[in-house]
Amino acid sequence: MQRRLRKLIAFTVVALLCSTSLYNRLSAEETTETVAPPPEQPFAIVAVASIERMLNALDFSFEAADRMAASEAIGGYMEKAGDLKGMDQRQGFGVMIFLAGITPQPIGFVPVENINDLLKTIEIGPFTSKKIDDEHYELKQNGESIFVKTVGRYAFFSNDQTALDREFPDPAPMTAALAAEYDVAAMLNLASLPDDKRDIFATLLKASADTNLQRRDNEPESAHRVRKALGENNARLLEQVLRQSQDLTVGWKMLPQQRKAALEIRIRARPGSELATIYEELQTGRSQFTNFLKGDAPLTFASTWKLDKPGQEAFAEIVQVLEDSIPAAAEEDAADDPVARLFRAARGTVATGQLDFALRFLGEPGGPFVLAGGLKVKDGRAMREGLSELCLYWLETGAFSDVEIEADEHNGIQFHRLDVREGGGGSERVYGGPPSMYLGVDDTTLWMAIGGDTALPRLFEQIDALAEPVEQPLPAVPLQFVVNIADWTSLRGDDEDGENNRGGRFFARVNEAFSQDNAALRIDIKSIQDGARLRLEFEEGFIRFFGMSVARRLMRE
Repeated sequence: MQRRLRKLIAFTVVALLCSTSLYNRLSAEETTETVAPPPEQPFAIVAVASIERMLNALDFSFEAADRMAASEAIGGYMEKAGDLKGMDQRQGFGVMIFLAGITPQPIGFVPVENINDLLKTIEIGPFTSKKIDDEHYELKQNGESIFVKTVGRYAFFSNDQTALDREFPDPAPMTAALAAEYDVAAMLNLASLPDDKRDIFATLLKASADTNLQRRDNEPESAHRVRKALGENNARLLEQVLRQSQDLTVGWKMLPQQRKAALEIRIRARPGSELATIYEELQTGRSQFTNFLKGDAPLTFASTWKLDKPGQEAFAEIVQVLEDSIPAAAEEDAADDPVARLFRAARGTVATGQLDFALRFLGEPGGPFVLAGGLKVKDGRAMREGLSELCLYWLETGAFSDVEIEADEHNGIQFHRLDVREGGGGSERVYGGPPSMYLGVDDTTLWMAIGGDTALPRLFEQIDALAEPVEQPLPAVPLQFVVNIADWTSLRGDDEDGENNRGGRFFARVNEAFSQDNAALRIDIKSIQDGARLRLEFEEGFIRFFGMSVARRLMRE
């Protein structure tokens, strides 16, 4: 047992390097003997801020989980590994990825205080080390070699000795820039890609997208048209990102003072590019649902998204697919048909170039919940008669078990009730019984609610709140998603799965980790200078659950 733990700790120094070894062996056959010299700057870098920061992050996780014995165990492992002597534990380490042609060459790097001490630490692995010259060393284990080149205060590692025959950039500025924001991060330096390589990757991307968007066996035509419209738009955006971006960064950080953690994806476009304009315009729209979105809820999903022309075309095709599926609306002489007018209004909404909607699950912990929401529309009046006709059509097709036209009214809005067919215990647990859907439209908004007897009263409260003056406008956020895990786990019955069941034990740990005030996951997108940022923010319950899980494994070892 002791020997196994000693090996485990020693491998932390070269774990990233060993992972590159397998990759290089697998790709060796694809790499020609004469490849173009790689760029001086790496195409990508994966970096850990430092050993010190990593240990502090683990300590925070264990403290949040009330598992401080796990921190002591980590300290014991470090001691067995000689406290990673020879490695500068305050500086960043990781992997640089260079490109030989279009073939990636990963090269590990670690900051060195004393190379001889570092080699002794690695030998605990056990590796054997051999000095080739003042700069080069060879590490061996089970007949495999890893080559080391020291440059300044860093040691670079690869199983391909020729990959080290280059002038390396100083890792310190790159790792310091990432460490200023994140504990662990990966960055793609897309600016280092010349246009000919971008063209190659774009061609491969388009070919892959075209193949995936072919109609599948037994796939309905309508489903294929929707999938193709969305897929082509997504492929276009990815190609635009590839051709017009400077860099893309994915980073993770612990925030002990806020008792939170965050995962971010940041992308920066070339200044003045079409992509930079798209990112800048993300922040220009402000939602009409500001009052609707105030306060906590079990789940919130809202967007105020500006659609460019190709995006409008993709959504217009989806509206057309829906219209074509309604026989009355699809007839050539159906220009004045109420359902046809409804779809014309829907296309007009898409043509405004602004998608503004909000959905929220409302209710107290343990349920029942109500799903309520609204979509801003251009011409709600043109939709009213068509909406009732559409509800009756759905009843004829069996989509709903029953429909009541004008089941209720609020502020001049007529609401139609559509009874959802039985879907099992899951939906009844969420909604407190067999749910119904309610649809209504005013001049500017298509309203919807799903739930039991409380669905319409809850929705009416939101409609009334929307009519009140906005006292404190919320920041313009193109997209936001918020969920409170504790609200949803509280829906489970006390006797579900049982204590001896694996699922029951898992949810017992979930219930221990999360409470009402620490269980929110928040996702949002916003514009930054010449770019955009996607952020996932985790409250302390997630950190607590992570710390409990890691500690459980450590203590089991």
